[in-house]
Amino acid sequence: MQHLRIPILRRFLKDDRGQTAPIVVVVTFVLIALAATGVETGHVYYAFRLLQASTNAAALAAAQAMPDIGTSGSTTAGTGWGNLVAYSSETGEKNATGILQSDSITASFYCATAITGSPFNLGCQVPPSGEGSCTSGSTCNAVTATQTAKVNLWFGGFVGFHSMNLTAQATAAMRGGMHLPFNIALLIDTTASMNDAAPSSDGCSSGNSTQIECAIYGAEQMLESMYPCTGSASTTCTSTSAYADAVALFTFPAIEVTSTTNYASDDTSCPTSNPPVVPYGFEDLNTADVAYSLSLPNPTGTYSKYGSADAGTYQVVGFNETYKSTNGASTLSTTDPLAVAVGGGSCAGLQAPGGEHTFYAQAIYAAQAALVAQQTTEAADGYTTENVLIILSDGDATACSLQGNTAAGAISCGINATHSDMVAWNNPNNTSCSTTNVCLNGTCPTSTTCSTNPGYESATYPSALGECGQAVQAAQYATQHHTIVYTVAMGAETTGSCLSDATYTISSGSTYGAMAYPSGPYSGQACNAIEAMASNVNTFFSDNTGGCPASTANTTYTTIGGIFQAVSTNLSTARLIPTGTV
Repeated sequence: MQHLRIPILRRFLKDDRGQTAPIVVVVTFVLIALAATGVETGHVYYAFRLLQASTNAAALAAAQAMPDIGTSGSTTAGTGWGNLVAYSSETGEKNATGILQSDSITASFYCATAITGSPFNLGCQVPPSGEGSCTSGSTCNAVTATQTAKVNLWFGGFVGFHSMNLTAQATAAMRGGMHLPFNIALLIDTTASMNDAAPSSDGCSSGNSTQIECAIYGAEQMLESMYPCTGSASTTCTSTSAYADAVALFTFPAIEVTSTTNYASDDTSCPTSNPPVVPYGFEDLNTADVAYSLSLPNPTGTYSKYGSADAGTYQVVGFNETYKSTNGASTLSTTDPLAVAVGGGSCAGLQAPGGEHTFYAQAIYAAQAALVAQQTTEAADGYTTENVLIILSDGDATACSLQGNTAAGAISCGINATHSDMVAWNNPNNTSCSTTNVCLNGTCPTSTTCSTNPGYESATYPSALGECGQAVQAAQYATQHHTIVYTVAMGAETTGSCLSDATYTISSGSTYGAMAYPSGPYSGQACNAIEAMASNVNTFFSDNTGGCPASTANTTYTTIGGIFQAVSTNLSTARLIPTGTV
């Protein structure tokens, strides 16, 4: 028996079939574990990148609203806290995703002294009255956003881990400081209504009691916060300096220019005197001027009249980078023409001579022409610049509103009879206008007497019809051609003669404006017109003294000084900076 058993045992010991199975099982398990770990790691990393991206977006959005911080936890759009929450990954917000769970975001608004100097030159600011305070101290210029979330694990449950906690941080500097060079055209209404008293709510000092005084006070505040030329705060700015913010000043009605005198200098001398304006309705419009405006050549020339030696100009000061002695100067120059025009030093500054009421479409075209020409000049010198147009007005276009042409539904001009050459041009009661002069659209009384001018009922620019609509079209033209248009409604009415524009509708709607015209709760009124002239809701401001509310993005800015400071701040964007910058 022993002899028989030994060979069988030997054969069994020599048989190695099936011994690799345990190895295969172990290796397979390890490979599956490694694959699951790789997939899970990728899943977690993707979730973290989503969290980091939304944290970056939230920090930038919050910084863009600063110094308008809002209150902690508030979801009010346009404030630091509101934007922070809106761009987070919290449930229901813009960057919410099913991958991230239990998301929560917090922020710290603080003053980072490291970016108050060159090259950022971004000073710390106090939040608007009635808002939450900065996290540390009374001023701030940066925000750090911290966002936490959980990500559910796909395979972690096998080893007892069902989720993982993630944290992301991002820090952003608020908008402001050095930026792309700007060409800025400031267009201020100087019609007679600007001599009215400025409401106390406009926040101007006691020495700036009229609307025009308050308007240039705001412009002065804006210029004081700008950098005329590139460099540090101590850089001295000269007429040959490479500039950061070059500003030109325009007004309407047009200022008179004769063969010997450009009376715009009355606004740039100290003490100033009141310059004479062109004494005609629609200022200086004729067929030659229309071609001038629409072709947009170099705008430094003046505008001629039919049979008149007088001319007019809207430009008070050309593009200027010497309104401050140095970038960091807290006050304007006392001798620079632009600084003098906005009340720099002891000068009275720009005044409101009045004239033929408000018709500002051509003034807008002239300012846009100046911006295009300046941008072209700077491009030839190697500078990339961006164009900005800032328009301040009460908004109601009332030029030539004294008489009505019932046959055409037009508004006609009350022309000074001593200017006989203009009576025939603009007076709808002069039946010879079609044979002796070119009729302005909307001014001739009937189709019979204006048979050679079929535009007698036309609101097409230039016209006695659709004055507000023409201004909207002019401003939207500027936006369409890459100019950022800011509008400031100073006492803009919610009732008025803009209703004469009822037949004048901007066919493109609000494609190039903050809203359509006529549209909204104040359809066809001055308030509607000025908002439609702004490039978007972020560039429309109002002091709300005439019942015209600002856009929801700018409701916290109601004083003229505050509005112009906000415009200055808007001319740059927030940027991410290293977390931990102090």
